[in-house]
Amino acid sequence: MEAIRNIQTVTNGEIHLQLPQQFWGQEVEIIVLPAPRSTAPSSPHKRSLRGSLKLYARPELIATEQDAWQAAAGEKHESR
Repeated sequence: MEAIRNIQTVTNGEIHLQLPQQFWGQEVEIIVLPAPRSTAPSSPHKRSLRGSLKLYARPELIATEQDAWQAAAGEKHESR
């Protein structure tokens, strides 16, 4: 069984469909469905957590972030 899919805009209640010769003289079934709003494949929206913790930011500590790990590790292992 061969199927043809064709998306057209209905103008004045009519559509026009030219069928290949192999369909001529045969009974065919016509099914009309509304097309999805967007015919182009949509890419899934990429979600990000970027900025979600901004509420908890402490601007006075931003300058110390570069060396924070070294300072914490030094404090933890200083007494050995």
